Amino acid sequence: MFRRTKVSAGVLAALGGLVGLASQPTYAQQSLERVEITGSSIRRASTETALPVTVIKVDDLTKQGVTTTEQAMARIAANQSSFGASSSIGGTTGGKSEADLRGLSGPTNTNANKTLVLLNGRRLANHSFDAAAVDLNAIPLAAVDRIEVLRDGASAIYGSDAIGGVINFILKREYTGLEISAQTIQPRGKGGGDSNRVSLSGGYGSLAEQKFNIFGSLDLRKQSVLEAVDRNFAKTGIIRGAINAGTSGTSFPGDLNGVEPSLPNCNPPSSIPSASGTSCRYDFTRDIDILTDNEQITGLLRGTLALTPDHTVAVEYLHANNKSTAKVAPSPTSHVMLTSNPRWIPGAPFTQTPDPVNPGPEDINSDCGFTNCVDLDFDPNTPGVQTGGVVNWRTVPGGKRVSADDTTTTRAMVELSGIFSGWDYRTALGQTKNKSEASVKSGYLRNNLLQAGITSGVINPFGPQDAAGQAAIDAAQVNAPTQIGENKVNFVDLRVSKELMQMPAGMLAGAFGVEYRTEKSGFEALDITGELPSLGIDPDGDTSGKRKIAATYAELNIPVTKQLELTTAVRFDKYSGTGNTVNPKIGLRYQPTREVLIRGSANTGFRAPTLYELYQPQSLTFTSDNYDDPVLCPGGVKQPGTLESVVCGQQVLQRNVGPVSNGQNASSLDPEKAKNFSVGLVFDPASNVSFSVDYWQISIRNLITGLPEQEIFANSTKYSGRILRCSQLPTSGPGIIRSDIDSCLNYPGFDPIAYIDSPTENLGELKTRGLDLAAAWRSGATPMGSFGLSVDGTYVIGYKYQREKGGAFISATGRYSDNAPVFRWQHVATATWSMGDWSALLAQRFKTGYTDQDGVNDVASYALHDFAVTWTGVKNLTLTAGLNNVFDRAPPLSGQVTTFQRGYDPRFTDPLGRSIMLRASYKFF
Repeated sequence: MFRRTKVSAGVLAALGGLVGLASQPTYAQQSLERVEITGSSIRRASTETALPVTVIKVDDLTKQGVTTTEQAMARIAANQSSFGASSSIGGTTGGKSEADLRGLSGPTNTNANKTLVLLNGRRLANHSFDAAAVDLNAIPLAAVDRIEVLRDGASAIYGSDAIGGVINFILKREYTGLEISAQTIQPRGKGGGDSNRVSLSGGYGSLAEQKFNIFGSLDLRKQSVLEAVDRNFAKTGIIRGAINAGTSGTSFPGDLNGVEPSLPNCNPPSSIPSASGTSCRYDFTRDIDILTDNEQITGLLRGTLALTPDHTVAVEYLHANNKSTAKVAPSPTSHVMLTSNPRWIPGAPFTQTPDPVNPGPEDINSDCGFTNCVDLDFDPNTPGVQTGGVVNWRTVPGGKRVSADDTTTTRAMVELSGIFSGWDYRTALGQTKNKSEASVKSGYLRNNLLQAGITSGVINPFGPQDAAGQAAIDAAQVNAPTQIGENKVNFVDLRVSKELMQMPAGMLAGAFGVEYRTEKSGFEALDITGELPSLGIDPDGDTSGKRKIAATYAELNIPVTKQLELTTAVRFDKYSGTGNTVNPKIGLRYQPTREVLIRGSANTGFRAPTLYELYQPQSLTFTSDNYDDPVLCPGGVKQPGTLESVVCGQQVLQRNVGPVSNGQNASSLDPEKAKNFSVGLVFDPASNVSFSVDYWQISIRNLITGLPEQEIFANSTKYSGRILRCSQLPTSGPGIIRSDIDSCLNYPGFDPIAYIDSPTENLGELKTRGLDLAAAWRSGATPMGSFGLSVDGTYVIGYKYQREKGGAFISATGRYSDNAPVFRWQHVATATWSMGDWSALLAQRFKTGYTDQDGVNDVASYALHDFAVTWTGVKNLTLTAGLNNVFDRAPPLSGQVTTFQRGYDPRFTDPLGRSIMLRASYKFF
């Protein structure tokens, strides 16, 4: 839990705030207007750089064909997000997208929970399915003027989550006029993936003249589905000839007690022989989507009234809805088949007799007189009596599994701001909420009805259905909601700032603030999930939690000399039920000449456990990778009396649960604690040229996650207690019982793995360090027009982490580790030209290659180029045309098996290929 600390108001006042000031503006010119820059609550001129803040103008992103906030994050070199819309394919994510500065959540976690995302300096509710981070789909991009990216820790200013940095979306101010724009992106490859966007922005009124301003925006976007079979690099899971690693052991036609009736050829192209040729594997990748069918509607309305020349009141409402639909392969399942109705059993009509040589609970018998036939001796208590067997099959006759997510984020608030007795103040009261509903549309079949159909002999798991069989499968289809989550935050805040006193070197400035929030999170699994085992959801796992958070903070900006400035900050946070935390920050800004600026900072940070981490309901999900049973298939060789399709090269169920739902107290989960350090140099040899380099390092302890599946299987002897077998499960009662697990359907003669146990807990440490480098040049006016060049890059010197407390550090730099790779180098480079009514832009996004997940092969580097031309020859009309991915670069080959998509990594690449981008906008007044 948090360390219990008492902090007096005097201490808070004595310490101060570290100032985050804009630097290396890759896309935006700086302004002398006194504004509040991300990383500080003190208003100042934006040229006074002290901390590394990258400013990106949304208009420039639009010219590159960017239509979503997720795409915008791909243009930030410090971002290594591993969680986007593609993750909803085969996963229960609510269709969310997240940002992950420094890649702090990549290898160790599947949630980007160490980057704070703000809208106009305030929080939005985190996504309700895990409460880990803000869903980027909630950002009203049409209403955003610029994006400020603070590439430094900021818990001393903002509190929890701001370990890797802060991304602040700044809304347009006092907008007037009416503008409508339409944009389309059309891939040149076959299949879908096209997207269309229409946005409307309007504002009326002037605070100076009419004493009010009303601004609103509406953004509608739709993208069509793109299937894996439409891209050569994504249409199969068999990578570099590794059949078993990228396929599933549950195929169609099914197997009965391990005997495959479709051998030796199986049923290609989806069902193919295994590497040993003794079983059939299912290439499920052929059946999946690689981009979802997606619809987004985002609206924002803000009204501002000038009460007096010094005081304004504003009312704001945000509503964002994101719907996505995804398809994956038909469901893998297992059922009991009885000899009382042997209609579809291989070798039927059933005329087998007990094996006189080896009576008893045998799996496979080759002397029954049929090809690939089965000894159905299922009851070990009655040797030689043929009673039944277990059929493993994939419900291909039921079609692909289709799931949908419907997520809505809102924020409503009233804000009062102005100047009182020389103090700038800003206060607000509001509520932000995220609600998400997951549902299944088709391909998910009621397990009890399937079992009844197989028991009666109506359903054929070994081949095509007759009319009665198909009717029984159709009757088992489910179209219903499965999970509902809601995360609600009520908040009130106040911050004030002022130049406090004149010092010999300049003005001493300070800022002080208080915040209060209540959080409530609930998660409901609907009863239908109990009949859909492939979802891995406990229907009795409903859970909810709530807490209160109070915070106070202070900043001081101290001019030591004309060239040297000291900045300090401290923040005190109190979380009900878990305790307190204090996080200070100190920084220096030294500018010996106009051309040279030296800056540095040191601070501590924290991330409080989310309500979902504390109260997460018990659930069973499949592991990302395939594993051999360490006892029943050591080294990939199945032991006698076992089934390869059950114990070798299989995804295994993994139990996840939060400490409260696991019978512990909330205080048993400590917050993550971080230490940040950075030092940098900015060199501007001329007014149109700028260079900067910043060294940064971050160390985090008490990482909150479950013990990685890779660690459990890599040290199976050490973690044998985490590998639960079927015989260890109860046959009845609450919680997980034996009949809940397909692999526990009484396989005779051996005891398969039921699941591995990975509850949420505090584990090891993470340490990373690197360099941010940037350069920019502008030519000014020439007879050939105005030119500009810029590059913004991040180089990771080192990245290592522990899977467990006190464990060995694992180096992830330039290699795929556990859940994701860490790129050694990333950059975004742009070249611009403008002359009269014409302008053009060429942009490049580049990532270095890395060692693949298998630790042997390499994934090639990846570069995308986007080109666009804009014309403004008609008043108020802007036309843009361009090519995204000009050179039609396909994603590099990767054998990763963490995501449902195979052959490449969808989290860091673009599967569309070369695409035409067209955009038109018109401003009416």
